[in-house]
Amino acid sequence: MKKEQYARLLHTQNISKQWNIALNMLRFRSEGFYQRQNCTDNNISLSSNYNSKSNRYSFLVNGIISSVKTDENGGVNDDTIFEENLFANKKLLSVNLSDARTRRGSREFTATQFLNFGRRDTANKDSTIRSKIIPGSYLSYSFHAGDNWFVYDDKHPTSGYYENIYFDSTRTRDSTRIFTMQNSISWKSFLVKNISAEISLEQKVSRLIQYSSDSLKATDSLFRDNIIHWGIGKNIRNKNANGFYWNTGGQYIVNGNHNGDYFISANLSYIFKNEKKISFTAENTLHSVPFIYSMYASNHFWWINPFDKISETNASICYHVSKNKFSFGAGERIINGYVYFDTTFFPKQFDATINIFSAFIAKKFHFGKFNFYNKITYQKSSYENILHIPQMFSNHSLYYEDNWFKGATHVQLGFDVMYSSSYYADAYMPALGLYYLQNKKQIGNYPYVDFFFNMKVKHARIFFKTEHVNSGLMGAYYLAPNFPAPDRAIKVGINWVFYD
Repeated sequence: MKKEQYARLLHTQNISKQWNIALNMLRFRSEGFYQRQNCTDNNISLSSNYNSKSNRYSFLVNGIISSVKTDENGGVNDDTIFEENLFANKKLLSVNLSDARTRRGSREFTATQFLNFGRRDTANKDSTIRSKIIPGSYLSYSFHAGDNWFVYDDKHPTSGYYENIYFDSTRTRDSTRIFTMQNSISWKSFLVKNISAEISLEQKVSRLIQYSSDSLKATDSLFRDNIIHWGIGKNIRNKNANGFYWNTGGQYIVNGNHNGDYFISANLSYIFKNEKKISFTAENTLHSVPFIYSMYASNHFWWINPFDKISETNASICYHVSKNKFSFGAGERIINGYVYFDTTFFPKQFDATINIFSAFIAKKFHFGKFNFYNKITYQKSSYENILHIPQMFSNHSLYYEDNWFKGATHVQLGFDVMYSSSYYADAYMPALGLYYLQNKKQIGNYPYVDFFFNMKVKHARIFFKTEHVNSGLMGAYYLAPNFPAPDRAIKVGINWVFYD
């Protein structure tokens, strides 16, 4: 019961001085604490990079296959029973869905080639190095192909969990599949010291297919977009740098189904000689509403909505002192045309401007061998009945750190605490894989406490962790309405790096 396994293997191998390959494998499996919480995640990727002896030509290639299978229980059937039996076996609590599950997966391939231009390294006495090019600019071509899918399956659609059944009352089997192909060509050049500029042209083609049952095709749409990307900036080249640094860039869809969509960002930073930094960031975007809000056809949900584009503006300022491990900042986000799922699971577009203000302060204290890290964030929405967020959340860590056994072993021993104020969090709809507005139940106002012990010996790190130590001792705990957070769990693992 409640067992969980997480395993990751990364192997990288130099075939030659110019050619490297890498294999990355991930396997995760958990049974969960409640009925029908089984989850399995498999991920494997293979990548390679090559650089010619002269540094004139290089390429990167990567392929990845991933699959996530999750049982869906729709949350506990009665919150009161859970809240009055916090120490009971959670497998005994009834849930809303008895035979539903989701499957997500992807297959992706990316290949990028670079042609470098620049002067040769004539200053080096090594003849093999002198023939190499010091890149001052490069031309690149990239190709990407992807296949992503989402499948929702429920063998008992008449259980009363859904408000509507449009096609099949014996079984729900909805699916969405997206095929994507992208081609892009880029030019990047270092104009003067520390200042570089880049421009690229991209052609993107996507095909989206929705099935409202096993064989009934509900939507088959093709999207084509031609996009221009650009960027220019003065970047930090070493950790001891100081003075002004800046960058700006963005993208614009010049023609296609999303014609006129754009994104622009700018950052200005000043680094002081005494390890202090102040930075200002601004972003502005205009983008089409995600397709799922505009058109969707399934066994339980059906809509066609001609929504306007969404406009967002973000601005923030941050001050950071490395020596004292202290930082604070503030920002504001402005949204026009915000789109959300209302309490009836139907997409809506809000016609007023939403302002979200946020501010944070973070500080790490050091007392001999003890460390105390704190970060507190405050945020406020101008329309709290439409966009639900907690006004305050914080993260804290108190731990002991030292080197044992004559410096051979580095250890950390302590506690992590995470807290958020109470708020009407959005509820989860498994059949959509998305969240919707609800105004009946508040969650939050609860601290999650974890205990950890880390030990590092050479290239091996061994860890012991007890998550949610205070489970059942301080009231009810939820991740979302009707979805309790995991109970207390003990996790033990090892991370070992081998070099040859």
